[in-house]
Amino acid sequence: MFTSLRQIIENGRTITTDELNFPDNRLAAKELQTRLCDLGILDPEIGGDLVTAFGPIGKGDGVIGANSRAAIFEFCRLANLPYIEKQLTVNILEVLEAARPDTFLPIEFGNASDDTASTRLAKRILRYMQAKGYWIARSPRMRNIVYVEGMNPNGTLNSDTFNQWNDRRIVFRIAPNGRPEMLVNDQATTEPGSHYTWHPLNPKGAARIAFGQYKAWVVGMHKGEQPALVQREKVRLHRDLNKDGFRSSRDPIDIGKSFGINQHSTHRGTAPEFVDSYSAGCFVGRRWAWHLSFLNIIQEDERYRQNRGYLFITTIIAGDDLAREEPI
Repeated sequence: MFTSLRQIIENGRTITTDELNFPDNRLAAKELQTRLCDLGILDPEIGGDLVTAFGPIGKGDGVIGANSRAAIFEFCRLANLPYIEKQLTVNILEVLEAARPDTFLPIEFGNASDDTASTRLAKRILRYMQAKGYWIARSPRMRNIVYVEGMNPNGTLNSDTFNQWNDRRIVFRIAPNGRPEMLVNDQATTEPGSHYTWHPLNPKGAARIAFGQYKAWVVGMHKGEQPALVQREKVRLHRDLNKDGFRSSRDPIDIGKSFGINQHSTHRGTAPEFVDSYSAGCFVGRRWAWHLSFLNIIQEDERYRQNRGYLFITTIIAGDDLAREEPI
């Protein structure tokens, strides 16, 4: 029985991930997952409920599955360590035990004189995510998906007018030098348009995603018609029962994994002026070609390359809340 990585190291032999999955070794397995999660390589457990916003709630369940093995592989690649599938050598565990996020995979949160405008915006988002306790993928081969509601492409606020394309779909990665690199900054909506606000698919009202961080989407087809990220796990919604186009304290809260809150686009060759019926509560990119580019970029993520059923994490932020994160 091993209750810690230190015990395995002191035992002096290679252990397999299958052995680590023995019930008596669960504490050691959970420590391994926690360390990988803290390094920004292994996704956290994410959850929420009717009163609590969704976000990270744990760092591992003590079971080393496909995602944990992929994270071990990525750690070894980043640390320049040889790795044989499922084999955890003493050297690998020693390096993992000593690794610290700010030195192993540092992030440049503060502004620098040579930052571009997009880099400064990415850093603002990063500082906000850090302050909220949201998880950040730190490996250069991973992508962070964020939607900001009511924000212009340069990071300034807009009026967030109902039925307009005034939200941003953003993807960034942390480059090898620790500086965030903006990969996508596209026009989108995170809110239902006028059609489904006034004619909701659900009697409790149109879906308006609650702000937070979710792990809920796989690569698939939206309504069988267009490539998209498709909802497969739980998200938290406000139901616009009074059909006023806003969130309010009186809105019913709904949680489920079969709402069809997908990340899709409009139609090829169109850039519609208004949201109208293009969203019933999904995350919709206004421009088709940019949407396809978005999908290509996120599918470069190492987690997806290792597991085609990978559940993508997405963070949804209120623009006016982000605006409180002052540039530094």
